[in-house]
Amino acid sequence: MRINNQNQNFKNISALAKPLGAFYNANATIPTLAIETGVTLGRANVANKTFGKQEAFDRLIEQGVSAIIWIYGVQTLKKIGDFIGKNVLKIPQLDFDIGFDYLRNPVKNNKIDPKIYGFKASNILISTALATYFIGFVLPKISYKLSKKAAKEKEENKKDTLLKNCSFEDFKNNLKSKNNEIKFTSLLDKTATAAHILENNSTARLFITDFGVVSGRCLNAKTPQMKIGNLFRDITSMYFYLCATKHTVKLLNKLPFLSKNADIDPKILNSINQMLIESKDKIDFNEFLKSTVGEVSKEDLEKLDSLFKDKKIVSLKDFTEIFPSKFEKAKLMTQLQPFFEQNPILDKNEAKDVLSNGLITDPKFLKSVFEKATDEASSNKFKYVSAKKLDSIRKSIVDYINQINSNLKNNEFNGDFLQKLANKNIRTNLLRYSLGVVVSIFALGYLIPKVQYMIVKALSKKDKAQNEQQ
Repeated sequence: MRINNQNQNFKNISALAKPLGAFYNANATIPTLAIETGVTLGRANVANKTFGKQEAFDRLIEQGVSAIIWIYGVQTLKKIGDFIGKNVLKIPQLDFDIGFDYLRNPVKNNKIDPKIYGFKASNILISTALATYFIGFVLPKISYKLSKKAAKEKEENKKDTLLKNCSFEDFKNNLKSKNNEIKFTSLLDKTATAAHILENNSTARLFITDFGVVSGRCLNAKTPQMKIGNLFRDITSMYFYLCATKHTVKLLNKLPFLSKNADIDPKILNSINQMLIESKDKIDFNEFLKSTVGEVSKEDLEKLDSLFKDKKIVSLKDFTEIFPSKFEKAKLMTQLQPFFEQNPILDKNEAKDVLSNGLITDPKFLKSVFEKATDEASSNKFKYVSAKKLDSIRKSIVDYINQINSNLKNNEFNGDFLQKLANKNIRTNLLRYSLGVVVSIFALGYLIPKVQYMIVKALSKKDKAQNEQQ
């Protein structure tokens, strides 16, 4: 293999990197918004063909408005609460994360006042509850009134019992008669974790919110048959909203007849390529993976297993007592996260990286890549990035190195080769994520409502037949 020694700064990464990057940002809303647009139009079309214009209008209003609130409502309400906290209650610091795990705890590390912590958590949870209540319990009534006003008189006269309205007032009276109350106690459990998820992860935020939405839509359905149909629609929809796109990409990356492609955030591809070119003299191309990814000896792995037995973290002191020659690298590795209560610590994956001599296990490289992938949050003492998130970034780097390795044959290892491979990775991933979005839209906008209405019709015919027999 020829090795070209020219150096290169990677600046011309594919223009497709930005739209692809939205799929790797936990708080990005563009992918969900794209899905929702297709779903709203699809469900309205199926409703129109199945039950007519009024049902289509119901779905268009309810789905469209709920999509906007579903995607942006919690964050907007939270901003209003933050404004009140800063300007009315004079709370000095609200720009911190309240999530935590065994490696990071911004609230504890920065000694945040419990009252401030409580306000922030309550603000997030209340914002979620209000958005959920509106979508699930208020919007159905509004959409029905709007569609009723817009419907023609002759269409109103032809309504069958399937489309009769169960008014909001009847619903409230029904709740009172059963001594039921609307509660959100599940959101109050493990407050820090739940509130952090709702604030920083759009997918998880929508998933949690949807539980309330399912309840509200079912209770506000016009007939018992439609309650069952709504329940089927909303529960099955959760998977396609929140998981199907990612699972489609994983499946495509595993299919043997398709090229292997690392599922990696495009923001960090330049950093990896630049490091490889700058470190090319350290690479043994006959053992490319060993040089770049590294490996840990069996003996050292046994020592690690013993050290981490029943532990998720160990102190720098305990680690270097067993591996004294690795003190300097271990010390740098502990700085990948703000010190936990001022104590330098390592988790097991960090410890493995310390013992490995691979290029991608260098602490300075990992620190720069983590910061790039998390928009500097990984090193910000007021921000929380989970250990699981950073481990997934590590894995994606290894996958990309494997992708490079599989394309090295008969290629010249230089900047142009890596640049072309990075751009190919971006194009392929964007195509596969786009296909995942199409799969979700098809299921959510056509398949699920089609089955939903089949269930409603089948149940209605069954009930009608039973009534006639009686």
